[in-house]
Amino acid sequence: MITQNIFIPLTTSEFQPALTEKGTWMVILHAQRMPPHVGLLFNGNYNSLTIKEAELNINSTVLLKTLSQKKIKSVFIKIVSHPVFSIDHQRDVFQEELRKAGAVEQFKSTCLSPVKTFFKEFYGIQSPPNELLFDFMKQLTENGYIDYAMPVNMELDEGLELPFYTVEELNDKIRSERQIYFNT
Repeated sequence: MITQNIFIPLTTSEFQPALTEKGTWMVILHAQRMPPHVGLLFNGNYNSLTIKEAELNINSTVLLKTLSQKKIKSVFIKIVSHPVFSIDHQRDVFQEELRKAGAVEQFKSTCLSPVKTFFKEFYGIQSPPNELLFDFMKQLTENGYIDYAMPVNMELDEGLELPFYTVEELNDKIRSERQIYFNT
């Protein structure tokens, strides 16, 4: 199968773990897989929505150790600081959104759903429900909300290539992953 990639121009930098301890970061795990997984990191506190549940308060040290051990190709994307709201407040609002969502479900919510809600709430990004990660990333870039990106276990050259996929392919993947996890 030939897969297409979508290129998103970004300033890139060599990965420096200490930098992830401060500020807000979008973290794309399995960045070259269809679909990638996305979560948010607030001052070293990682949170995301998975097939199983909402993952809350994962220490970045634990996350980085897992990425290293499993050689997971990932990208940490530094988000421009919010001019008004504290990072702790933003994290609390995002975690509440994750709790409401519960888990990734076919035709209901993806890992990106609460991330899009976060950016709508704090950065005014309007995102259609079916907008996929590569188009969402383009919006963040065009609106100047990304400072730079740091790759882990992969190379980036002045931008990020994300796999192209459709909403149908995404929902098929969610269905199959839920079947595997829940043995249905």
